[in-house]
Amino acid sequence: MKLKFAALLLSSVAVTATANDFNLGLNDDVLSTEIGFDLNKQSNLVMGYIYSDDEGHALSAAAHISHDAGIHHFEIGPKFTHYWANNSSNGGAVAVGGRYSIDLGSNVAFKTSAYYAPSVLSFGSLDGQYEIDSKVQFQLNPALGLFVGYRNIRLQYDDSRNKTFDTGFYIGGSATF
Repeated sequence: MKLKFAALLLSSVAVTATANDFNLGLNDDVLSTEIGFDLNKQSNLVMGYIYSDDEGHALSAAAHISHDAGIHHFEIGPKFTHYWANNSSNGGAVAVGGRYSIDLGSNVAFKTSAYYAPSVLSFGSLDGQYEIDSKVQFQLNPALGLFVGYRNIRLQYDDSRNKTFDTGFYIGGSATF
């Protein structure tokens, strides 16, 4: 019921937004996509999907309040993620965190994100979750970028061993509409 309500709420908000960013990342075992919607100048909605050969699927939605300070860009807000794990129990979490990017000049930017969900914000068999992601992106032109990054997503369970959902380097591209 919670998942249906969250999907309904997110779809009603997304109707008024226009998609402006699309990211696709991959390595040998994982494919990740992300689409971003600017709600206004200070807020956005980001929806993502991760498929892992070994670990399963993850679907996420995040809402951020953003702030620009020169070459620095900050985003903070909640992120809801549900995991369908291959070899572990399924579950979801509402994590708190955000994203940061800095323009390094010469069309190069460093981007990072971090989210943490304690047990009180986790449900199903999940007892907690954290996610760290960093990448360096090169803008080929204003609409197309290429990046290389590293991501680590760790799941904590109630009654079983903790599990790494994804860890490792990846490459990818981004498109701005």
